Amino acid sequence: MKVRFYLKRPASKTETVIFALINYDGNALKVYTKETILPKNWNKKTQIARNTPSFPEHPEFNERLNQIRSTINRVFLNYRNENNCKTPAPAVLKPLVEDALKGGSARVTFLGYFNDFVKRSFDGQRKNPRSKKPVSASSAKPYKTTYNLLVEFARGWTRKLDFETIDLEFHEDFTTWLQQAPRLQSSNTIGGHIQRIKAVLAEATERKINTNTSFKSKYFIKQTEEADTIYLSQDEIKAIHELDLTGKPRLESVRDLFLIACYTGLRFSDFSVLRPEHISDGFIKITQQKTDKPVIIPVHRVVSEILTKYNEQVPPAPTNQELNRCIKDVCKDVELLKRPVHKSITKGGVKVSTASHKWELVSTHTARRSFATNEYLAGTPTITIMAITGHKTEKSFLKYIRVTPDEHAQKIKQLWAARDNQLKAV
Repeated sequence: MKVRFYLKRPASKTETVIFALINYDGNALKVYTKETILPKNWNKKTQIARNTPSFPEHPEFNERLNQIRSTINRVFLNYRNENNCKTPAPAVLKPLVEDALKGGSARVTFLGYFNDFVKRSFDGQRKNPRSKKPVSASSAKPYKTTYNLLVEFARGWTRKLDFETIDLEFHEDFTTWLQQAPRLQSSNTIGGHIQRIKAVLAEATERKINTNTSFKSKYFIKQTEEADTIYLSQDEIKAIHELDLTGKPRLESVRDLFLIACYTGLRFSDFSVLRPEHISDGFIKITQQKTDKPVIIPVHRVVSEILTKYNEQVPPAPTNQELNRCIKDVCKDVELLKRPVHKSITKGGVKVSTASHKWELVSTHTARRSFATNEYLAGTPTITIMAITGHKTEKSFLKYIRVTPDEHAQKIKQLWAARDNQLKAV
């Protein structure tokens, strides 16, 4: 659905009414609003009021237009949710929209609001509360997944899913449903769904649409468990670097991209878009897509070699999914990565342990985790590593890195040896 705003009399010298043109599923519907404006204060290209001294109330005016657009979307989604996804005819939708715009009985439902939240995220209308910038499409995708699951869950739930029924009983029933076949979701995956539900409810509460605060209860928790996630040691990364990929240009390009990630700590969304303009005077300077924060990273020797190899360019990046598949094809020929690795995870409410070769578990994110862990083991100050990885607290950073008890012991042994050498030198 698309909602656009137009002036009834765009050439008028006096205020004219604004109408909404609603296009959906091949239908077009015109609905007049109560808003009026002088045409000279209207930007027909952006379809909002101009930022001009002659109209100082433009921020409030444009916010009212956003609320009108959201109301229209919610009425449409509410109708579909309550009528088995049937698309309303214009003659049916128009009185519902007009009634809602007058403050009538067209009520916003939880699923309708959630779907509107997702749509606003993909359309760039929803902003990050901290950065005040539009959220990325990659951030919006998990919300769409959660919404689809909620729609499926609602069909078989004994209660009607709505704002007033999002309580501890819902939390328990939805969690149990996600654990059961055929879903059998892990604790961390379920925790992600709960976190997103809480985020949607928090926004709806802030906008005075929701009054049920059960989601704020300490028992309405986002369950988590520490995942058995791997990292690659310096020796393993070196072995990947030295792998002979003659005659396999596709895999060689993927390998080199992966190595760049291992020596920069960047996410796929960042290292995949590196350009020559991001690199100068021996440093990489880029604004991270996820955090919208700038980061400066020295160019490692290996990264410099790769850039020289590709005429000072970063190898072309495939999709994240394709890179994850191809990097496994690279790693399966590395002898050091053929050893078995045991991984345990709670799935479907049951602790499941599996054994895999280490190369089977390598992904693009392994490179970022390896960077953080290897720098930590090498003695790089935690605060310095966090400045690159973007972790806000040392607690979250220490959960992120993967250091075994043996590696901790070796690190202490090295520190003791360094202290002894310092004492001998005195």
